[in-house]
Amino acid sequence: MRALHGKRIEACISLLSEILRGEVRSREEAVKRLEEIYNSSGLEPIRGWTKINIFEKEMCTAYLVAKYGLGLDPSEYEKLYKKFFYVEAGAERAVERIRAGEDPARVIREELGEVNENLVFRVARLEATAALLGFKDEGGLAELLRRLEEAFPELKRKINGFRKFYIAFRVAQEIVAGNIRNRLEKEAFKHALCIKLNAEKAAPSDEFVREIAVNVLKAKESYVNNALSLKGIEAKIAKGEAG
Repeated sequence: MRALHGKRIEACISLLSEILRGEVRSREEAVKRLEEIYNSSGLEPIRGWTKINIFEKEMCTAYLVAKYGLGLDPSEYEKLYKKFFYVEAGAERAVERIRAGEDPARVIREELGEVNENLVFRVARLEATAALLGFKDEGGLAELLRRLEEAFPELKRKINGFRKFYIAFRVAQEIVAGNIRNRLEKEAFKHALCIKLNAEKAAPSDEFVREIAVNVLKAKESYVNNALSLKGIEAKIAKGEAG
């Protein structure tokens, strides 16, 4: 799936180059610069419906490109990770410790300074983004979400919502990549992902998949609609009105 995110990866590399040249001096500047680069490239951050603090959250994409895409070793680029990616580095350490069986609440507090809903989902987003970009296996995400749900039962509804977002994004990616071409293939893939992520009751709507495919991944609306079952869409296509 990395090929599908080529422009996004290039944008993150541009940001990293500016940071390493000393042209960006703080995390706050880096977030602002990432937004500027995305906007100038016609890119949307990895998102679902919400855009709240989205470029602050999108820093995890730049972090993953730095560490796994470019192979910038944290021991050699210590300043880069400590000054600009301390949230993401802490989140990834938390992921590893939680999956190893440690208590999620204690781990998040130790790695990120406190425990709150935002930080729980920053940990989840780091692992989900790594899977979406093809840097990690999504089996690890499934296990992480299971452990977070056990540790934070009060967040069960929102964790299911996060599962729904991830599944919708994966389905959208497959459609845009040309691997899903009709409703039957779409439903089969979505059902398999729901089972894998223990999300049988959190299947995303076709409208959510369409939002990501068209407005985040920038696919043609008529092409996406062919694989979906949106009310009235097929009639419009038949009349040549969609596109």
